[in-house]
Amino acid sequence: MLAYGVIQLGSAVVSAVALVAIALVAVALSFCSLKKESKFFNECVEEMKATGSPTADAVRFCTGG
Repeated sequence: MLAYGVIQLGSAVVSAVALVAIALVAVALSFCSLKKESKFFNECVEEMKATGSPTADAVRFCTGG
């Protein structure tokens, strides 16, 4: 009976650690993607402003509007 409890507790701990690891990887990947998207957006706005467009028009263009 003691062995069953230890095995059950051990499997619960392994499952919890695995879920935390998956969550951390997902957060890291989404942050990396968000950072890359932000960089491209800023470059787009700067390029549009360099052509003489007002900031509002550059932002509207770069967001697809």
